[in-house]
Amino acid sequence: MSSGHEIVATIAQIHLHPSVLPVICDLLDIEPSDNSEATLRRECHLAPVSTWADRDRMKMRWSAAMHYVGAVGDHPRGNCQYPGVDGWAGTKRINVLDAIKNVTGILAEWSGADEHANNGRTLLSPTGPRRAATSRVGGQKPFAPRPASDREEEAFKFLVHFIGDLHQPLHLTGRDRGGNGAKVCFENRQSNLHSVWDTGLLTRLIRTVPPQYNRPLPDRGDLPIPSQQIELALRRAIYDPFIRRVMWEGVESKWINDIDAWLSCPAVPTTPAPEAQSESVFSVVSRAFSNPLALPGTFVNIVSSALRENVDILPDGPLVCPYAWSAPLHKLNCEYIWPPVFNVDATEPEDEEENLGRTCNRYPILDTRDYLAALDNDLVLEKLVAQGGLRLAGVLNWLFATEEA
Repeated sequence: MSSGHEIVATIAQIHLHPSVLPVICDLLDIEPSDNSEATLRRECHLAPVSTWADRDRMKMRWSAAMHYVGAVGDHPRGNCQYPGVDGWAGTKRINVLDAIKNVTGILAEWSGADEHANNGRTLLSPTGPRRAATSRVGGQKPFAPRPASDREEEAFKFLVHFIGDLHQPLHLTGRDRGGNGAKVCFENRQSNLHSVWDTGLLTRLIRTVPPQYNRPLPDRGDLPIPSQQIELALRRAIYDPFIRRVMWEGVESKWINDIDAWLSCPAVPTTPAPEAQSESVFSVVSRAFSNPLALPGTFVNIVSSALRENVDILPDGPLVCPYAWSAPLHKLNCEYIWPPVFNVDATEPEDEEENLGRTCNRYPILDTRDYLAALDNDLVLEKLVAQGGLRLAGVLNWLFATEEA
């Protein structure tokens, strides 16, 4: 999802408050050519680090499970659970929801931001001609921390990446390893569902952007973001016209009245707990011991399964609420992403790397007129990258913007 992560990061870059830009330079360890807002917005960019967590994942195998989350029994399209009656699968605290809270907490400790000292819930709100951060309140110290250490720099890069992952709905389901094991045919080539949603669909949208978006957007006095501010964040990338389209048709028009809701958390922080508690690990172990015929391997499997089910996830905060943000995104798995009729044989385990790019044979065709029309008519992918970018900007603005800005 390299282009997807970079698009999310670039939309965030457009919306960063000016006072945040020097902090981003520090976290990126970049010495800008001058301290003007234009230079900082152009040179200290989020996009290059947005894919760092994937590029270096072989060096950080311990972080692999932090890129996704899945509920026990979740099986879209027919059975969407988030989390459902049996809770979450995986390992405690090792998932994308808790990872976002963790790295945000590291950066908040460094900057002096405090979620619970802020009386407002909206991360991003209009100030003058642009959307910017709500000021930190509650008597917090002005933002003047020590220089960023390796710990803060790593947390920052993870945050940029994880918020992108959160807005790829296949990172929110464990079915067929988030669609990696679900073989499909797309544009006459064999692929898998996850790969198509990472790159295939976005590449198609980038390829078909109308030509008027090849040039800067016109300036209008009633728009929250000036065209020049958008252009400063663009990097002459192949997806620049797509970002202009998302801004013009979505962020500054179709969704302009939805943005505050996107950036708000529930008044009462949401605890992403299961609807009912499943059997405890203790009772599962006791049941296993009560069977004198159980083989040692069977016992290990039972205990291992119990330890990886009904995992608790930390409650959302009043300002940073990845569960509340992601719950509607997970529903897209049942509403759009998984084809209504999915070939059971397509999930047989095979070597994905070997099979990618082969000629299609018996796998479901994903790029049908009905499938693509539903996504296009509802701007599903456009909305996902817009929400990801605005939420990333909102978190960074809350963490680092100063009252004087």
